[in-house]
Amino acid sequence: MTKFNKVLLPIVGVIVIAFVIVKLNQSPAAPTIKPTITIGYIAPLSGNVAFLGEGVKNAAELALADLQTKNTKYNYKLLFEDNDFSPAKTASAAQKLISVDHVDALVTVASSAGRVVTPIAEKAQVIHVGIASDPNIAKGTYNFINWTPPDEEVPVFVNQMKKRNIKKLAVFGQQISGITAVIDELKKEIAGTDMQIVSEDISNAGDKDFRTAIKKAEAANPDYFLMVMFSPELEIVAKQIKELGIKIPITAIESFELSDKPELFEGLWYVNAADPTPAFANAYQTKYGKNPSIATPNSYDILGMIVAAAETFDGKTKPSTTDLANALARVRGYNGALGNNISMNANHVVISKAVVRIIKDGKPATINP
Repeated sequence: MTKFNKVLLPIVGVIVIAFVIVKLNQSPAAPTIKPTITIGYIAPLSGNVAFLGEGVKNAAELALADLQTKNTKYNYKLLFEDNDFSPAKTASAAQKLISVDHVDALVTVASSAGRVVTPIAEKAQVIHVGIASDPNIAKGTYNFINWTPPDEEVPVFVNQMKKRNIKKLAVFGQQISGITAVIDELKKEIAGTDMQIVSEDISNAGDKDFRTAIKKAEAANPDYFLMVMFSPELEIVAKQIKELGIKIPITAIESFELSDKPELFEGLWYVNAADPTPAFANAYQTKYGKNPSIATPNSYDILGMIVAAAETFDGKTKPSTTDLANALARVRGYNGALGNNISMNANHVVISKAVVRIIKDGKPATINP
């Protein structure tokens, strides 16, 4: 061995040993943790319309499961609060989700809940999307609506009145802002025509005896009774009409699907919010063993559109709720449970088309998409 090698080999050995020691002491690279965007759903998960909240919850969880098959920039987390269809519980749920859970967005079901949350969300600068008819729910920077609005549903209903030669309606409604919006739109649509509302009864939640109102409506000699009501008052009115032996036919805008007893309305036509796509309906049926109920495609698409907005950012840091709200307002051409090319309009409302349906064999069936 040469003198050079005798000097070089110990040096190389020291270098190798030092390298090994350094590598052994190095921690493995920490995996990149995606920021999490949290969405809180406030829905009736108990009470008379618990089936409605259940469908909304199922659809949101289905949307989240579909997301987990994709390589998104952010993680998405869902939280659910039961409001039992109560305004007071809605306010408490919203405050908890904002202050304790620090959600980035809220979703509400029905106009009564949406009206409560709209000012809370705007003040807290948290996104709020209502599944609701009342256009006032979409007021401000942070509030949005995903629902078939009254000015889409009512013209379809009036067109059916023309086709069926219906001139006179007796309306049964409730003191709920979304229902008021529908009835006001109906009055506007038939103004100046030969159609008229000959009787109007607006009741309160919890009312149980409608016999006087029904007899008054019958005396006005309407062609149809129009129901714009929620459960359980809807079913009470229908049963009392039958008990009184009144043969005037009944129709509705949405209401027949706001009941868990559709068999009460067997064979009756009505106008409803937009149909889900066959793909969504099949996926929902496969996962939950039942057909999607009203508002389920909207729930699915709300999460999808929030994700579409969030994924426009870089994924390194979570966007502010203001930036996220602005991005949601710009969502165009979204493909989801309500069809292709769904967009948020300038009024923060996702427009979808109304359909005519009939209750057949105890289930809703579309007859005029």
